[in-house]
Formats: sequence, C-alpha cells, structure tokens
Amino acid sequence: MGAAVFQKPLAFDLANGARRLFAEIAARTADVEGVSRPAFSPVETETLQFLMDYARAEGLAAEWDAGRNVTFSLPEHARSKRYVLVGSHVDSVPRGGNFDGLAGVVSGLLCLVRARREGISFPEPVKVIAMRGEESAWFGPCYIGSKALLGVLSEEELVSRHKGDGRTLFEHMEAAGVDMTAVRAGRALLDREAITTYVEVHIEQGPVLIERNLPAAIVSGIRGNFRYKTISCLGEAGHSGAVPLAYRHDPVLAMAELLNVLDAAWNDLVAKGCDLVVTSGMVSTDQQKHALSRIPDSVHFSLDVRSQDRETLETMHALMLKHVARIEQERAVRFELGTPLRTEPALCDPSVINELLQAAEAVGVEPALLPSGGGHDAAVFAQAGVLAGMIFIRNRNGSHNPQEAMEIADFAIATTVLHQFLMNPAKRSGKINALRQTMKDPDTMFRSITDIIRQKGNAARAYRAAATAAQEAALRDNERASGYFLLATAAQEVADLHYGEPIHAAVFDQELARLEGYATMLDAAFDKSEPNERLAVLNQVAAALAAARASA
Repeated sequence: MGAAVFQKPLAFDLANGARRLFAEIAARTADVEGVSRPAFSPVETETLQFLMDYARAEGLAAEWDAGRNVTFSLPEHARSKRYVLVGSHVDSVPRGGNFDGLAGVVSGLLCLVRARREGISFPEPVKVIAMRGEESAWFGPCYIGSKALLGVLSEEELVSRHKGDGRTLFEHMEAAGVDMTAVRAGRALLDREAITTYVEVHIEQGPVLIERNLPAAIVSGIRGNFRYKTISCLGEAGHSGAVPLAYRHDPVLAMAELLNVLDAAWNDLVAKGCDLVVTSGMVSTDQQKHALSRIPDSVHFSLDVRSQDRETLETMHALMLKHVARIEQERAVRFELGTPLRTEPALCDPSVINELLQAAEAVGVEPALLPSGGGHDAAVFAQAGVLAGMIFIRNRNGSHNPQEAMEIADFAIATTVLHQFLMNPAKRSGKINALRQTMKDPDTMFRSITDIIRQKGNAARAYRAAATAAQEAALRDNERASGYFLLATAAQEVADLHYGEPIHAAVFDQELARLEGYATMLDAAFDKSEPNERLAVLNQVAAALAAARASA
C-alpha cells in the first residue's frame, strides 16, 4: 500500500467521508473478487496503518496497543482513565465484502472526526478501536483480537493453524508484534474496568432489516455456537454397481443421515420457541479419488450450530454425539470429530439497549430491536462483564461475500444514532442496579413470554415462537394456565395475521405494546392471591382480545 494523502474539506460531510474511506480501503485490499484482509497479516496491518494516518491527519490521537490493534480518540481523551469504547474489526473473510467489520470502525472514527471538526468534546471520554482477527475463516477460532485484549484466548486456540501457510496463530500474532508472553499467560492487554460501555456498529448479516424496511436497528443479543472445523467420516471404497446395500460402508450417506437428524431437531426446537441455526458450509470427498462410479472411502464436512441460549446449544451437541455413535454402529463407519470450537452466547446489556433505542428515536429513526445471528467482538466484551450494545445497519445480499450492499445513507443514519448516544451519556450504574433488581423479580412470568418477541426481532416468526412458549408454559403451570393460554392466542393471531407480509416496524411495535400490556396486567393480578381479581383481569384481557379480533 502506498502512503495516504488526505485533504480536509472545510465542512464535515459524513457520507462523503465514509464513501472515500470505504473506496480507498477496498482498492488497497482488493482480491480476484471482493476484498481479502487476512487476520494478523501484513494486509491487515497496512489497513490499520492507513486508518491511523487518516486519523492523525484529522487531528486525532491514534496509537498501537499491546494487541497491535489501533485506538483513536480526541487528543484530550487519549489518557482518560474511564471511557466508552466503540469498536469492530478490520479483517475480512477470503474474497469477502468490504463492510463487514470495517463499517463499525469507520462509524466510530467518523464520530471522532465530526467532534474534532465541529470543535466539540464528548461529555464522557470516547475511544475507538480497530481490532484484528475477528473472523474464523483463517485459523478456526473467532474473536481472536478481542479475546487477546481481555485475556481469554486459550492455548488450544493459539496452536490453531492458518488455512493457507499452516503456521500457528501464535506464530502469526508474534510476527505482527503482539506481546505473546502476556497473551499466553492469560493476562488482559487492557483494563476492562476502564471501559464503561462497549458499543459496536455492524452491518446486519441477514435479511430482517431489508424485509422490515428499516435502515438500522438495535441488537438484543449475540448467538453463541459450537463448531467443528472439519469432521471426517471414514468408510470403505467400492464399485457403485457391485456392492449391495448390506455390504456398504458409505460415509456420504452416514454424513447425510447425521445432518438430516440435526435438521429435524432444528425444526422441532424452533417450533418450540428456541433460537437456533444449523449450517454445514463445507462438504467434500477426496478430489484425487472421487468418481461417479466409486463409493467414496471418506467425506469431510464442517458443522456450525448457533443459538442465543446455552441450554439449546448443549441439547444439540449431546444429540449430535448420541447419533454419531448410533450411525457409526449401524452403518459401520467411523467419525473423526476433532476438537469443537465454542463461543458462549451473549445478551446485550438492557440499559445500553434502552439508551441506544432512545438515541435512535431522538434522531428520527424508528426504534427496533432484533437478535444477531452472526458472532461479534461485542460478545467477548459482554462475557467479560463489560456493558455492551450494538447497532445494526441494513445490508443487502448477506455477508461474507463480495455482494455485500450497504447503502452509505443507511450507514450515515446508524452513525448518527451512535453519535447521539455518545453525546448523551446516561448514569448507567443506577439504571443497571434497577434493571438487575427487576430481573430478580419472580413475578414477571407473563412478561417472559413477550420478552421472547423482543429477543427474536419483533416479527411474525417471533410471535409464533412466543405462542409456542406460552402453550408449553400453560402445560407446566396450572395456576397460570389460563393467562398463558390468552397470551398464546394473542401471539398466534398476530403471527397468522402478518405472516409473509412486508409489514412496517411500527405495526409490530404496536402489537408488541398491546401484548406487553396484557402480560403486565396478568403479572400484577397473579402476584396477588385474590381469585376474584385474577378472574376480573382474565375477563378483561379476553374481552380486549375479542375486540382486537373484531377490528382486524
């Protein structure tokens, strides 16, 4: 990469500034198609240096940290003891899109540039971090840069080998200049107590914002996962026409049976209201030996199972191991699983979610909440006890491919929400204590059903999941069964009414407010032991449901 030369216009134009940065970095890191910024590579380092040069030209403080990430701030906040941290990653998957990760770094950086150009200072110090090594595509482990920062990068992850050159992650990090003595000892490379809040802006990697016609949304939580980079199923080769069924040891059909079992379990758990996705993104037989008329002796495939719920992940993993053993016996094959890679689920902090929703509303963006299917560095910060939140940007064509299509106008809206959040800090400690106390309150059983709708993105599928959960709760809890039945009916009617329709977010928000009203009334009534009061509220909710049905 050549040296960067920057010329500053007098007025700050967020959209134009973003467009120039994205275009320049795309050109510098272009591959045969898309971009490639491998984790802990010279290309990644040069991208960070480019951003550092840009920031310094804008009068910002910029420096390398112990993990060889780059941090940016206003000059007066460079040595602050407590600060809000805004960040994301700059690495990409091979031949990927330009916006995954980079959008979050540029968003935070441009908030600092805006403050510097306009001569303002944030009420609470703000630092922006451009991190390395979030993508799992290069070594297998994900969130490498943030795990190293927080002292939780494991020895097993450090010995993972690069998919291209075969060298270990430890060797690549050391070559990039990271203090590996501290990393290997599990010592954090930054003071997590100094971070009051971590906020990450990121493109949405699914279709929800496109379908709901929203430019941005606030994230409720991030799915955890267990992943097997390469599972090998070993059987016995033979002639496709000469080996009868009884004598076959076909690894491809064994693999197919296992994946079919997992697919059936996925459908069953989702129908019960669980959050779950299952993917096998790589499948191959030996290209040197496979043929149309040959029963393969081996097949290799990956497995990626994700959920916001730890119990769901444990259920799926146990189910997988059980059926691996059964299929091995029934089909006379052998599975070599290797070591699973695990990432715990992480929920965004309720107080940060609330502040981000308020910031969105303050700048004229409809406040919307949805879960993150992809993993993000924010999960590592949340699991380390740092208050964390995320903003999603609408993005067409998914992610991890060159067709990522984030509109600069949507990026500008999300960045404006972030700027509003940074300019209006809340007294989070008081809110957190109050929220934690609320979370300890045992008498919010009905609200737990409507919480499912918020967690799953407040769309038709979320209402169907809530209806299923309410029906199951009615079977478990005889005392509250009638209330759960009413909520199940209300949620199912919303799901049926709006299924498959491109409904505006405001409609779902109105429906959620209505159901939350029912749940609050039911919780208050069932918190008391007076049967007549409970009956009166049940009748009131039933009448409201009938009225809503009549007006639909």
